[in-house]
Amino acid sequence: MKAFITARIDKVQVNRLISSGFEVEQGGFGLTGVKLSEAELIEKFKDIEVGIVEFENITAAVLASAKRLKIVACLRNEPGASLDIAAATKQGVPALFAPGRNAVAVAEYTLGLMISIARSIPTTHHLLRYTDDLTTVSYSDKSGERKNVTSEWSMDLDAPFQRFQGDELMGKTVGLVGAGFIGQEIAKRVAALGMKVVAFDPYAKADQLAKLSIKSIELDELAAQSDFVVMAAKVTPESTGLFGVKQFALMKGSAYFINTARAALVDYDALFKVLKERKIAGAALDVYPTEPLPGDSPFRTLSNVVLSPHLAGATREVVEHHSKMVVDDLLGLLDGKVATRIANPEVMQSFMKSGGLK
Repeated sequence: MKAFITARIDKVQVNRLISSGFEVEQGGFGLTGVKLSEAELIEKFKDIEVGIVEFENITAAVLASAKRLKIVACLRNEPGASLDIAAATKQGVPALFAPGRNAVAVAEYTLGLMISIARSIPTTHHLLRYTDDLTTVSYSDKSGERKNVTSEWSMDLDAPFQRFQGDELMGKTVGLVGAGFIGQEIAKRVAALGMKVVAFDPYAKADQLAKLSIKSIELDELAAQSDFVVMAAKVTPESTGLFGVKQFALMKGSAYFINTARAALVDYDALFKVLKERKIAGAALDVYPTEPLPGDSPFRTLSNVVLSPHLAGATREVVEHHSKMVVDDLLGLLDGKVATRIANPEVMQSFMKSGGLK
């Protein structure tokens, strides 16, 4: 059975496929770092039974050319970003995906951003590493008999100790907008720091939230109560622009806003306004309405933000996670089991009746 893989994939999992009888060819982004064109994909998909992609765009035309294709997998949380799921469904081709593949990565990064903005870590690093603001300076209490005290920076009002005093996380409330795979991983980590967790997620299962001591509340209530508002939702028609002018106005003046999810969830004009006017303490952002972040972005003029270039889900372990997910499902299908990580479950019954991958 021929499998063509353009996704980044762990060699251990490739070997599992080969050992189970798959004839594996790799190409595209996962091998070269360059995505294949539609024409190249059409040519490759003509002769394969299994296609495994990540960032290549599998269009209806590509799927239509794949007369032998039995199953396609898109190794992303949101497979629709790279795969025409409707076209796959129309052809009766199951579409596997990898939900939660980067949940740990994003959760850890989110925690890092929370600490970074609350404790001014990026700002003070920048001042020490790239400027002389904190080094070529004289302090009143570093003279006389204290001149030789080298274990203490300074206690002057404009010295770092007083200038950059931050906020502890313990005892604070984290408000999760979205409590799925990523939101739940964030909840586990902040709970270990002694933080309280509330969440707004109309689709979350109550029993799952209860296990993690997450209190379910309405969005406006979350905005008003939280010391850290953390976006962790998927972009859907219902969630687009979910957090806007009203919610920012409800936030505490001491609160921080964190977005490692998607910019489309948030009114960024409203966010910029409350940051510029110091209506909230600060924000840490990993995603933006336009990426890469334009050089003239107004957020670059603010001193109360931490900015990062869409890195929350970028770890080597993510590849290990999504590789194992898809290979487990493929080998399970070989054994006659029903795949659980599937974007179009409605085709699975007919797929299994027709013989599945056998």
